[in-house]
Amino acid sequence: MNNQKMSNLKPIISITEMAKMLDLSRARFYQLLKEGILPQPIYDLRTHRPMYDAKLQERCLEIRNSGIGDNGHYILFYSPRKKDAQTRTSKKTTKSDLLHKEFAETLASMGLNCSVKNISLAIAELYPDGIEELDHGVVIRDLFRFLESK
Repeated sequence: MNNQKMSNLKPIISITEMAKMLDLSRARFYQLLKEGILPQPIYDLRTHRPMYDAKLQERCLEIRNSGIGDNGHYILFYSPRKKDAQTRTSKKTTKSDLLHKEFAETLASMGLNCSVKNISLAIAELYPDGIEELDHGVVIRDLFRFLESK
């Protein structure tokens, strides 16, 4: 059993926290509950909120590690996807590249043909703080004026 996760057990946790501890989505967690793979939570009598005490947390982690469910059936757990910083930044870059491409198409329809690279350089020069907060119509107008003068 994973000793690091075992040492981080709290007296009571929510379904969401239990799902995170098992590296599962809440939807998948509820599927496994319905199938009987994971033990049912206990409920607060006052609020009727489901929760897992330390003993049930240990049981869930044991099921995750052994691959044998609470109902005795075998279960295969996939490894969680790795979240690295490079993937997140590439998505951000792609979003701005798509916006710059859209600007290039709009400017081309206005009779000004220029590359996405030129638009990126012009935006960097015109708006050093970025264009996230600005109206795109204003940005296109400024780009047109700036690039037409060059």
